[in-house]
Amino acid sequence: MHHITDDAETRPAIRRPRTAVVAALGFSMVLLAACSSSSDDGGGDGTTTTTVPAVEPVDFSGPGPYEVGTTTIDMGDRVAYVFYPADAAATAEAEVVDGYSSAVAFPEAVRAVMPEQFVQDIPLDAYRDVAPSPDGPFPVIIHSHGFGGYAAYASQHFEHMASWGFVTASPEHVERDLAASALGTVERGADVEVLRATYAELEEADAGGLLAGSMDLDQLAVEGHSAGGSAVMSFAADPEVKTVIGQAPGPGVDVDPEAPDREAALTAAYADATPPDKPSMILAGEVDATIPLTSVDLLFDWLAPPKRYAVLAAAGHNAFTDLCAPIRAQGGLTQFAGTLPVPDQLLELGEDGCTEGDLEPELGYRIIDHLTVAQLRDVFGIDAEVAAASLEQAWLEELFPGALARYEYVP
Repeated sequence: MHHITDDAETRPAIRRPRTAVVAALGFSMVLLAACSSSSDDGGGDGTTTTTVPAVEPVDFSGPGPYEVGTTTIDMGDRVAYVFYPADAAATAEAEVVDGYSSAVAFPEAVRAVMPEQFVQDIPLDAYRDVAPSPDGPFPVIIHSHGFGGYAAYASQHFEHMASWGFVTASPEHVERDLAASALGTVERGADVEVLRATYAELEEADAGGLLAGSMDLDQLAVEGHSAGGSAVMSFAADPEVKTVIGQAPGPGVDVDPEAPDREAALTAAYADATPPDKPSMILAGEVDATIPLTSVDLLFDWLAPPKRYAVLAAAGHNAFTDLCAPIRAQGGLTQFAGTLPVPDQLLELGEDGCTEGDLEPELGYRIIDHLTVAQLRDVFGIDAEVAAASLEQAWLEELFPGALARYEYVP
């Protein structure tokens, strides 16, 4: 029997405290113009002219109304990190989680000898194993991390989503995570089965235990970064999945990695494949050196509507992970090439989008969080008119001036 675990070996470490910021709910529709009556100057037909009510968009890039809980699910050979809306009344007695170390991705023996240049401390603002909010059940997101990544490396994003009323679960892909990449033990082909197993674990967790009754698994979104983007595109074919989000995603189809003309191979593969018939959103980096924008364009063209596409200006591949900000602050990773016990290719991947001149990481996080919250609220019908207004291009340009290189919506 798998169960919720609080294993210190697998859970994020507690680090320095961070003050919680509480944002206004902004859930209500705001009338920009009240209804009014008027008649013709010449005493016309007495018809009533009504100004159509409008809704005001909301900035979803700040913390939402919920405190955040976090726990881990023990899946036997791996863990899944879970973030969820917490019961505020229960937080006073709960253990505070104010951060984690990026070294959590490695076995304990490796952590002990990890060079300090390769370790980043990531702040969080959550409570361990606190009771979920009684306002649930909440929609669920299953996240798939990228190649050479780790399940906890988007925890700030998961925390943000939980603060806005979503439960997020991120399983560790031990076959292709950072440790496997560094140690040369990478295996491929298990991604979708891992995601399906995570869904089964969430069903079990929703039936009893800490998270019982907190999840609406009929409202399931899948989200993936890089190789995880490819994984969720495949998983999206399952009927349980209602919507899919790709972050700098790999291809949605299988192609020969050694194909001499990769773009032609992708085009042919997409022509022979059927996209998932459900809403989607693609987020990409304009200067991504790992997944070229031309590849992401082909994926977006293939997807069925309704679909949304946002390209973050001057953003690279690693703009979607927690590590980007501290990596940029220390001047990148490739400066340590030859001195760290990891392949140089991993250092290049880790700093893609996280050096001087790239999109400022905190701004990138705000854009990603806003678009994701608004998209899912729109798809799941949570104040959908407000969510749709919050996805309008004019509002996005006002909220994030100059930060979107491209933006497209196909209804």
